[in-house]
Amino acid sequence: MKVFRILSVVLILAMLLTAVNLAPVPAQAQKPNIPNLAPAWLTDAGQILSNGPEVKIERTGQEPPPTKKKTPIKVGFTPTAMNTHYDVVIAGAKAAVEELGGPSVIDLVIQAPSSQSGTAEQMNIVEGWVQQGFDAIAICSANDQAMTPIYKKAAEKGIPVFVFNTPVPMSVNPYYVSNVGYDQDEAGRLMGLWLVQNFGSKPTNLAILEGLPGVHNTERMKGFKKAIDGTPNIKVAASQPADWVRDKGQSVMENILTANSNIDVVWGMYDEMALGALAAIKSRGMAGKITVMGYDNTPDAYEAIKRGDMHVTVDTAPKEMGYNLIMAVKKYVIDGEMVPKVINSKIAVWDQSNIAQFDTNNYKFVQK
Repeated sequence: MKVFRILSVVLILAMLLTAVNLAPVPAQAQKPNIPNLAPAWLTDAGQILSNGPEVKIERTGQEPPPTKKKTPIKVGFTPTAMNTHYDVVIAGAKAAVEELGGPSVIDLVIQAPSSQSGTAEQMNIVEGWVQQGFDAIAICSANDQAMTPIYKKAAEKGIPVFVFNTPVPMSVNPYYVSNVGYDQDEAGRLMGLWLVQNFGSKPTNLAILEGLPGVHNTERMKGFKKAIDGTPNIKVAASQPADWVRDKGQSVMENILTANSNIDVVWGMYDEMALGALAAIKSRGMAGKITVMGYDNTPDAYEAIKRGDMHVTVDTAPKEMGYNLIMAVKKYVIDGEMVPKVINSKIAVWDQSNIAQFDTNNYKFVQK
């Protein structure tokens, strides 16, 4: 009797082990094969990350040299205009200022033109800072070439200029000390890789909502097209400007859907345009029928992905950008040390499968 019981137990254990060994490996445990992934990589959870390719730019010799100034130093900060993205960059800058000791170390002055096309207004802001003898200037300009004469004046007065959120090919002036941001070509490429990964060989009609003409738009589009090159099943059915804003994204998407109701995917080259496209899709009763892709991972896009309305975006690490910017200024102006000519942050793709893991503290200044 005892022998029978022992044999029964052994048999049951053998059956259980066999079942475990024959169980299929869950799909999420297998890393998908994405062609031309490098220099990006996949985490164990399958998330696409990248620092972009290494960028080496020689100094021109026309940049002001590092200094060892006494604190506090006055730093002017001016984006192209105020929007959600720059709110987050500023949150990172404020976090760095607080970490370094607050306004007694760095007096951060923030001023922006009233619109994305306000280059003349921004020129007046920066020229005023140069005349006042600010210790450093941080700028993102829509027209680097127009700003170059003012950069020259700053350099002649020993005021270092740091550019941020500016594609490296756009930084043609010889006076800037460091370009702090991320690789916009690579961010566009990651969105294209996600599309190829998730749509495979399925016939796909794609609509693209572009921003204003310029290097930001060109770099993002260039990277995206590199990723989808060689996938004839993905056809760009429409590509129209929506000027980086939500209401224009909605109206442009409505026009696209009127002309072509067979759109499978829409990519807004900034989340605000993607959210506008989403509104147009919902108004047509087509929610869930069109995949909505964005760019930047703004708070509103994050919420839309969590709800299941939007599908994917790429986080461009704006808070890290602001933090890195202030740390570079401190190192160059206060410590008297050289900084890299290009400082890029790590970017990451967030979609419905992983958005719950995103830390929303990355959107705001968390005072300690």
